[in-house]
Order: sequence, then C-alpha cells, then structure tokens
Amino acid sequence: MNRFTRRALIGVGLGILVYFGFVAYVGVRDVATALRSFAWPAGAFALLMSAGNYALRFGKWEACLGWLNVRESVNADASATKEPLSLGRSAAVYLAGLSMSVTPGKLGEVLRSVLLRAAYGLPFWRTAPIVLADRLTDLVALVLLSAWGIAHFSGFDDYLPVLMVTVAAVLTAVVVLGNPRWSHAMLRVCSKIPLVGRVFVRADEMITSSAALLTVPRLAVLTVLSVLGWGLECAGFWWILEGFGPVAAELTASVFLWSTTTLIGAVSLLPGGLGATEISLDVLLPKLTSGVTGPIAAAAILLARGCTLWFGEVVGALALVWLLRDPALRGDRLQAATDA
Repeated sequence: MNRFTRRALIGVGLGILVYFGFVAYVGVRDVATALRSFAWPAGAFALLMSAGNYALRFGKWEACLGWLNVRESVNADASATKEPLSLGRSAAVYLAGLSMSVTPGKLGEVLRSVLLRAAYGLPFWRTAPIVLADRLTDLVALVLLSAWGIAHFSGFDDYLPVLMVTVAAVLTAVVVLGNPRWSHAMLRVCSKIPLVGRVFVRADEMITSSAALLTVPRLAVLTVLSVLGWGLECAGFWWILEGFGPVAAELTASVFLWSTTTLIGAVSLLPGGLGATEISLDVLLPKLTSGVTGPIAAAAILLARGCTLWFGEVVGALALVWLLRDPALRGDRLQAATDA
C-alpha cells in the first residue's frame, strides 16, 4: 500500500468519524426526519453542478498541460507499447486525482503527476506545479465569491481577515514562485532546514514549470474557470437548501455561505476541510437562511458535502481503478513513481 492510498483511507476514516459525531450531536432521529422531507431531485441537480465544476477544473488541467507542452513531449516519445496521452486518458488521470481530495490542502492530488511519471517517465516536478496553480486560483476564486457575498450582508466583517490572509498568501506564492531567481534563493535557504531540507533540494526542478504557469494572463484564465466552477457548486448548495420545504434560501446567501466556509476549510489545511467547513456552515446557515433548523442544517450539510467532496472521491476512485488496468501503473513501477 503506497502513501497515497494510506492518506486517502485516513481521510475517509476521518470523514466517517466527523459525520458520525456531527449527526450524533444534532440527533440521529431529527436528522433522519429532515432527510425524509428532502426533495431528492434537488440532490440530482447538485450532483450535476458538481460535475460541471469538475469539467471546468479539467479545463484548467488541460490548459496547464498545454502551456507546459506535456502532451506533445509525451506523445512524441511514446513507444508502440505505451498508450498516448489522449484527451480521454488525460481526463482519467485528472479524475483519479480527485480520489486524493481528502488530504491536507488537497495536495494529495499530485497523484496525477505520479501517474504521468509511472506511465510515461515524465519528471514528477514538471507537472506537480499544476496542482499549485490549481490551488492558488481556487483560493482566489473563493475569495472573490466570498467578498461578493460579504458586500451584500452586514455583520460579517469578522471574516475579512480570513480573506486578507488568503490573498496575501496567494500573492506571496505567485510573486516568489513566478520569479525563478527568487525561487532558487528561497529553496537554497529552505534546503538547509533539518529533516525536510532534501525535499526542497529536489523541488528545485519545479521552478521552470512554476514560472511558466504563474504568469498574470495564465492565472487570470485559470481564475475565471475557478470562479465559474465554484459558482456552480454554490448554485448546487442553494438548490439543496431549496429542497427542504420550510427553507427560503437566497442565491446570494448561498454563494456567501458555500464559498466562505469552503475557504475556511481550505486555510485550515485539514483533510478536505473536514470539520472546519461543516462547523462553519452549521453556525452560519441558520443566521442567513430562513426556515433552517438545527436538523435541517445538519441534513443540508451532509447532502452538500456528499454531492461535492465525496462525489469527487467516488468518481476519483473509479477512475483510478480504471487506470490501474494499465500494466505500467501497477506494482513496483507505480510504487517507484510514488516514492520518487
């Protein structure tokens, strides 16, 4: 069992514990009653919105592969025994990364780089910066959506520090990692840190790819796709709230709630934001949405997270199983790519 599998299983186990405790705290019978009153077609719509988000984020992945000339170099060097990196295979690799969503900061999604390395011998550090660009632009998108929501509601200025810290962190990462000279200087300093220094020494190889992706025009394209994608998830959350009869949800409130609590979960660095996102939603939801009781809030949170985070986990696991039919992605070869 490689470290990615272990991390995924730990995340799933943590999720089970979090939701078991959450439902037990609210009341199992009360939550079950709320779920029985839910209009389930609304859940199907939420799943469709999540699928749209993943499609847009796949567009980000494809854009980054194109900017790094990955497909051209891989297919040019592919032997007759290797399957070319077609659009469909690229989609499978992207989706397989979703199986690692329940890791701190979703950084386990570098599994995509591991799969490309095992299948095509592509250097891990060449494509790993794609995850970084994806995370940074996701954070910017969530900040923009959250700020839009805050502008419509009074009394939520306490969340501005979260937005400001996130923006500062993103800008710092873009400025430093987008400048090769500064990146090399930073890595030289970090490489001297005991125990973890060797990681930074090897990360030196990713500077070229990072600089290629972290340019203003390319970040702007990725951010627009992120805003659209997360906007779809916000719409899905709003639809779930509407699925409960007594609830009168507003789209603006739903955008604020979903983007802000997702952002809180992201900056917490907890696997998949587990706990941080749920607790934040449980606190804010009754304040901003008419008709939401404790059990309805708990039921809505379970459904929303099931249609987003856990839907991605299931789809990712299925894609990974499909990919592992390839002999190049089995046994010692995948383990070697994982350990590299």
